[in-house]
Amino acid sequence: MVLLLSFALAAQAVSAPAVSGPRPLEGTHWKAIELAGRPVPSQQLAREIYLLLEERGAIYGSDGCNQVAGTYRLEKDSIRFSDMAETQRACIDTDNLDVTFRDALMTARRMTFSADRLELFDSDHRRVAVFIAVTKPSPDPASR
Repeated sequence: MVLLLSFALAAQAVSAPAVSGPRPLEGTHWKAIELAGRPVPSQQLAREIYLLLEERGAIYGSDGCNQVAGTYRLEKDSIRFSDMAETQRACIDTDNLDVTFRDALMTARRMTFSADRLELFDSDHRRVAVFIAVTKPSPDPASR
């Protein structure tokens, strides 16, 4: 299961430039730019922290080290993430961003969403994460 999850999510882990227009909440690649009030440093392609929410209530992404997957429930501006699983790669030099990201998801209770920005808040109304919408580049035909 973990290996299958890793392969499925690896295809999603493509870095991308910021989007210049409105994007839907679901189906958009949301790149983390702030976690627990701290800016997320620019990450290499393989270490980008991101989320992808799907219409069926599934969530995929990366904590900057391991691929994550689970479910979410959205009702107006209320959001809950659950059934979270992750791959189990050993990671170094993560500055605990991987843990901070997973904690943000587990404590998130409310969200705000605009054309290119997604913010998550905990039950005390503290902002726990900020994401921006990015567009994934088309695969290089030469790499096929």
